[in-house]
Order: sequence, then structure tokens, then C-alpha cells
Amino acid sequence: MQQESARMYAYAISFDTIKVYLSKNYYNGISSKFYLKDLETSEHELLHGDTAGEEDGYNTYLFHTSFKIGKSYRVSDAYGLTCFLDFSRLPLCKEFDDHFYYDGDDLGPAYTPYATSFKVWAPTATSVIVKLKHYDDIKLYEMKRLDKGVFALRIFKDLENYEYTYFIGNNDQVIESCDPYAYASTSNQRSSIIVDLNKIRKKTYDLPPLEHKTDAVIYELHVRNFSVDSYGNLRHKGKFLAFAEEGNKTMMNEKSGVDYLEDLGVTHIQLMPINDYATVDEDHPYELYNWGYDPAQYNVTEGSYVTIPNDGYRRIQECRDMIDAIHKHGMRVIPDVVYNHMHDIFDNALAKTVPHYFFRTDENGYLTNGTWCGNDMNSTAKMCRKYILDMCKRWQTLYGVDGYRMDLMGILDVETVNAIEEQGRSIDPSFMLYGEGWNMGTLPIEEKAIIENNGKMPQVGFFNDFFRDTMRGNNQMEIKGYTSGDTYKTNEAIFAMCDYNKFSSIEQSINYVECHDNATVYDKFVVCNRDEGEDYIRRRCDLALVMTLLSQGVPFLHAGEEFYDTKKGNANSYNAGDEVNQFDWGRRDQNMKTVHLVKDLIRLRKENKCFRYYDFEDMRNHISINNINHRMIEYILTQDEGSYHEFRIYVNPSLDNIGISIEDSFKILQKADHEEIQNGYMNVAPCSFVIAAR
Repeated sequence: MQQESARMYAYAISFDTIKVYLSKNYYNGISSKFYLKDLETSEHELLHGDTAGEEDGYNTYLFHTSFKIGKSYRVSDAYGLTCFLDFSRLPLCKEFDDHFYYDGDDLGPAYTPYATSFKVWAPTATSVIVKLKHYDDIKLYEMKRLDKGVFALRIFKDLENYEYTYFIGNNDQVIESCDPYAYASTSNQRSSIIVDLNKIRKKTYDLPPLEHKTDAVIYELHVRNFSVDSYGNLRHKGKFLAFAEEGNKTMMNEKSGVDYLEDLGVTHIQLMPINDYATVDEDHPYELYNWGYDPAQYNVTEGSYVTIPNDGYRRIQECRDMIDAIHKHGMRVIPDVVYNHMHDIFDNALAKTVPHYFFRTDENGYLTNGTWCGNDMNSTAKMCRKYILDMCKRWQTLYGVDGYRMDLMGILDVETVNAIEEQGRSIDPSFMLYGEGWNMGTLPIEEKAIIENNGKMPQVGFFNDFFRDTMRGNNQMEIKGYTSGDTYKTNEAIFAMCDYNKFSSIEQSINYVECHDNATVYDKFVVCNRDEGEDYIRRRCDLALVMTLLSQGVPFLHAGEEFYDTKKGNANSYNAGDEVNQFDWGRRDQNMKTVHLVKDLIRLRKENKCFRYYDFEDMRNHISINNINHRMIEYILTQDEGSYHEFRIYVNPSLDNIGISIEDSFKILQKADHEEIQNGYMNVAPCSFVIAAR
């Protein structure tokens, strides 16, 4: 069989066309006749067509004929050489979606104590078999092919906690796959698990509606990082359940765990990927470390975060308990989703069930690589878009998440991203969707979900790289930004604080200077401000916090940014381990002064709408920003309600004292140095800020 297949291949490349490859080492690749045999009826058909050229040592032939997708056929030449007709390349043709798009909401397993139904979309398969495993008992059941390429089976038996996989057949080639719509799996995706969703405990907490996205304060965390540091005294180290612990204190008797997050005042916890990812062994989770941007399964949770990863119920329940606990403490949850690529295109259920469909290819049929990860999700394909939407809906309805942060969102298309947002908001009016709108995808520019196309996605937020690069400097460690002392960027910083032109809505701007990617602000300033000393480096970090939390838009903080977190200079610590990446509770305790500054800034933002304008016209009528001496920013805000009607905020990243006229009626709320208002005058110290109000 291997010898035959090496000499001749036959592919259905459209719904009425077969392409045959005949090796030039076999009769010079020439045959006068080719036949198509239906293996079910044994009928033979003489194929009519012509040679199509040469490819990689093969002569190729094109034949137009009729055949039924999913049946088994053999192609033979004039000398009796045969091969199966392979349907795996059909997804590359434009008409595939028209023939096989399935709009049902019943893919995957549907359990009851009396029967379980299975449905899997595998239109190019010639057969699908369910393998059921319960302890040492293994049984195989053939599924029936229905319309639209769906295979279905119903087994009248209580299958709770049974493991299962699919054998996807393409003639004599069979591959074993998990279910892309399963709810749970064993460790390291060896098999899917059948669970009773009615047994999942769900707690609901009434959170105040998010009236405008500018009311949000987002805080990014990694599940494992949050609890592994022993100083934090969290019991479930590296697990979902660490977030469900209450009353924890550090060795210095300061709050830790979810109590600390609530006390900080943030509104949304953005969790780095919590779906199943590939590069941590779930049975031995502390042998390797990873952030999780290497998805293996979108449909189940990451097993290394679960106390018993082979327990299908725990994989769901412990994640749900984490989200419920965060809700209980008044915060919403936004998971980071990686719908732009998968870790291994040859080892995931999507590619196994329908080869060549879920991943984007170029005009020659080769995988595109806009992600720089080896593959790109094919979001414009209808069933790929449906799968992304179905998974987003599941995470909202089963787990209770409140929005999504989309990694490399620019790989996806505008229509898909808008559909995710509309679906999410229809389930929950407080839903938030935002992501990385970098222009690095493989779609036509007008289709990409990138910052430049933000007007086509008015409800979607984007990480504001202009804000980041202006305030802290770009990702080159030596390059300064405004807060690190490049006062030539004063006017750019003004635009970053109130950008009238970059976005179609203020609510689209996610303002940040630090996230999991690249160096922390502190580590960067240690390099680019190394001649100034530790005190000034920390003061500059405070300036960056002030600019992030009080600018117009949606503020975003990376965990630890509030206490000068360091990754020891590592600018890409995705696999650097716990020592580098862990949330350092001891360092937090040593820097409570800055933690309290962040708490006060968040409270100030929440209590005063002038920091949270969502309408450009309203913002123009109530805000003005001035460049003082080409160094210092004077940020003037007014509002029609609240304890204060006017704020004046001064940010001076220069090494000069700068005097300013300001009425004695203003009261200083926050300052970095010893500033005072006397006789209508105030001196703002070098590398300092002042927040005054009346």
C-alpha cells in the first residue's frame, strides 16, 4: 500500500473535479486511461480529462466527474495501479462552506442519565467511529453520516464519566481525535470525558451594570503566578481554587489573594489563557512553566490549574468556582483567548476532524504564518467562525466570564470580531471585548481586525500602543518615553491622554504601559534611567501609573505594576519559570506606599466622571491640557457633579523645578514630593506629580 501510494495519489479538489498525481518514476508518469470505482456498488467509470502539468516529480491529470463526498472510491490507471480518492483537500475549494455549513447548536456530546448523543462535523471523512472507554472496558460504535457532513450517534446507556475519542476515517487512513466540542478531557488531551452539566454548581452575584467601558479598570493576572509565592500564604498554589480562598494574609499581615484584588479597587480581572494549552505537562505541572499562548483545546480548561486534571468535573467546577469567587468580591472576569493560532496544527481536534479547513492557506495551499507561530486560524471560513462563536458563548454561559481579551486580534477578520461582540453583548449588556489590533495578519487590509479599522468595530477596544510607546518608550530597553524623561514627547503625551483622532470612540482606547509582554516598566526604567538612581526610577514608575489611571480611555494594569514588579530584566519571560514570573507578595508588602497610591488613583477615577468621559464632545467641553515649559503637562478637568468641580493635575518628568500659578482655593489631594500652594503659586519638584482639586 505504501509503495502504491508513493506512485499515485488522487484528490477531490472540487465537487466535480479529481486531480491525479502519477509518479514519473512509474511508466514516465504516463497512463492512457484512468478509472473511478465506487467501492460500495463496485461500479467502474472511465474518467475523461487531460494532463494538467508536472509537480514535484509527478505528472498531474484533471478529470471532471460526479462522486458523493464521504463514500469510498478507488482510482486506477491503465496498468492496474490503484489508490483511494482522498477528500481531505476539498476544504481548500471556495464552494466548501456552501455545501457543508452547519448551523445547528448540537455539536458535541449531549448527556442524560438514559442516553448520550454524539455529533461531530467531519465532512471529508469516509467514516467516524466513537471509542468509549470506562476503566479497562473499551467499545467501538460506528456513527451515521447525516446532512452537511455531520456524523451522529445516540447510545442508550448512562455514560457519565466515560472517556471517548473519535476515529476519523479517510478510506484506509484513520486518525484518533478528541472532540472539539467536548466539555472536559483527561490530562494532556488523551481523551474527552462525558459529564452531566446539571451537576456544575453555579453561583450568581449581582454586579452593578457596566454602563460605559471607561468605568472599567482592568488588571491582568496569570493563574499560576498569582499564588505560587509562599509568602502570600495561599494554599492552592498555582490553581484556580487559590482565587476562591478568603481571609489570607501575608507574613506582614497584609491582605493577599482575592481580598487584595478587591481592596485594590480594580473592576475587571484579565486572566492570561485558562483554556487547555500544550507546553505544560498536566500530570507534572511544575516541570515546565508557560504563559499559555499555545492553545491545545479551546473547549476545556487548563488541567495544570486543576487539583486533579483527570477529573472531568473538577476541570469545569474549579474554574467556575474561581470566576464565581471573583464575582463575589465585586469584580468581573475577562479571559485572554488565543483564537489566532494553535500550538501544533497536526495535534488538535480541529485539524484532525477536518484537515485543511480551520487554518488559513495561501494560493498554493501552504499554511500562512501571520502569527509567527506557524499557522493562522481561518476565521473567515464559516464553520471556523461558528466554532469561535460557539466557544465564546460556552465560556460565557457555562463559566460565567464577562468578556474577552483577544490575543493577536488582527489575525481575525472584522466580521468575526463584530459577531463575537454582538453575541456577547446579547448575553450580557456589560460584556467587554478588546484585543491586540496589530497589523500582522494575512487577510486583505480592509478585512483585518486591526487598530486602523477600529471604525468598523465601534464596540471593540484596542490596546493603545501609541499610549504605551509615548509614555514609557518603545520596547527597546534604552529608548525613553515621556514619563522616563523624554520631554520632547510632551505634546505626544498630551495627545495620548485625550486622543481625538486615533479611535472612533474614547471607549476603544485601552491605555497601558505594561502587560505580560516585554519588560516591566520598572525593569525598563532601570536600564534607560540607570544614571538617576533607585528613588528617581520609582518616582518615574509612579508617573506612569498616574498617566495610565487618569487619562481618558480604559486603564489597564499588569499585576505587580503597583509595586514596581521586576522580572529581573527578562523581556520575554513566557517560559522563564516561577522565580521570574511569580506575583511577588513580599515585594508588594515592601511597597505598600505605592499600592495605596494606586488604590487612591482608582478611587479618584471611580468617584469622578471627568476621568471617565465616553463622549468626545463631552470630553472637549470639560478638558484642556497644556504644555508647560515644553516639559510639564497641566491636565485640567471639570465636571458638573461630585465633590469637586475642577481638577488640575501636573506631571513633571523633567529634572527641573517648574513653577506654576494656581489659585489658593485648590486643595492638593496627591503629590510625589513636598509641593504646596502658597499665594497663588506652586513649585512642582523634579520627577513629580501633583493632583489638586476644588
